[in-house]
Amino acid sequence: MAFLHSFIATLTVLLLLQLAQACGFHSHGERQLEVDFSAIAELNNNARLSLTHSTLNRKRNTKIAIDNVRVFDGRRLLSPATVVIDGNVIGTDSTGATQRIDGNDSVLLAGFIDSHVHPANITHLQDLSSFGVTTAFSMACFSPQMCQSLQNHTGLVDIHTSSAPAAAPGSAHGNIILLMDPSGSLLVYNATQAIQWVDSQAAWEPDYIKLIAESPGLDQTTLNALVTESHRVGKNTVCHAAAFDAYSQAMAAGVDQIHHVPLDRPINSGIAADVHKKQQISTPTLTMMQAISNNYPKFNYSASQESVRLLHCAGVPILAGTDANLQPGIIANVPFGSSIHLELELLVEAGLSTVDALQAATSKAAKYWGLDDRGVIAPGKRADLLLIDGDPVADIKATRNIRKVWLAGLEYEGKLGTFTE
Repeated sequence: MAFLHSFIATLTVLLLLQLAQACGFHSHGERQLEVDFSAIAELNNNARLSLTHSTLNRKRNTKIAIDNVRVFDGRRLLSPATVVIDGNVIGTDSTGATQRIDGNDSVLLAGFIDSHVHPANITHLQDLSSFGVTTAFSMACFSPQMCQSLQNHTGLVDIHTSSAPAAAPGSAHGNIILLMDPSGSLLVYNATQAIQWVDSQAAWEPDYIKLIAESPGLDQTTLNALVTESHRVGKNTVCHAAAFDAYSQAMAAGVDQIHHVPLDRPINSGIAADVHKKQQISTPTLTMMQAISNNYPKFNYSASQESVRLLHCAGVPILAGTDANLQPGIIANVPFGSSIHLELELLVEAGLSTVDALQAATSKAAKYWGLDDRGVIAPGKRADLLLIDGDPVADIKATRNIRKVWLAGLEYEGKLGTFTE
């Protein structure tokens, strides 16, 4: 199995050497690529079969009782109690438990939801899982076959996937899309063509539609048309917007979620109020914003922080997303899994309370992604769980003290994530 994981990682890096999946913050040395997505998908699918076969030897219906554990109920830590894992859900009765774990006053959180990632292989899924990320949203799909090959891996993070990103020819993202598909068929040329583009993407049933706001890029009329058509076919929209003008455009278009925050100058209180009025969701990906600013001082991370503060003060729901990616040639790499813990810390630094930050990666994320089966610890909910030492309400960095992770009731079998700091 170790060889398979290494082989997948090596092949994927070779095939995706210039793939700017991390939202397309200008890649370097752009050239035309011929990416064998089918080969990558085959490796991922073979890994799924291998992992599923391994899981057959484990008792999926085993009842586990976690005793003497404090549960974070979304607002506070409760007194020590027993939580039951019954198959793949939270149970109510520990009678007949085949395994009992002494929580020893540790804290049990709902598994984390990373609302913005770019995985390519099984190793990335393992990294996410090992750090307590039990659900993640992949944000750029150039090949349905490959993206679907990352889904439904028993005992690993549950991946939801976007469409291809909708971008204009001649834009930064448009140039990246041409690297992946030189035919230009994935580009959006005008508002009239937007209807056909959305219908084409929706046909393979991605979980949501990814849009790009940038300058130069899609004009307001075309972005509006993409949102309208996406909603008509029953798909929510997620829009990349990493600069002031782009953020204003995404807000005006009425997209469902705006991902990133400006790195040039902060939004103002008026824009924040409008985002709230339109019931839009923010996933600021501060981890990526900080990483870009660290690599290139011309970018202004303080603008990102101030934007988050204003959005939070305006009452805009904020979700935790990292923009995790490990693709060479990207303006900044963000590690899978460990970055969600940094994201929570950065959200707190930007003005959220520790409770707000924890909700951004659990209950609020589940609510605003429409996942009513997870995000909280309650009977009948999916048994996605993270057991930690310490009090994350008092100190958000306590989430780093990982003891165990369960994904749909299965304890993660690999090495748990550790931090070098």
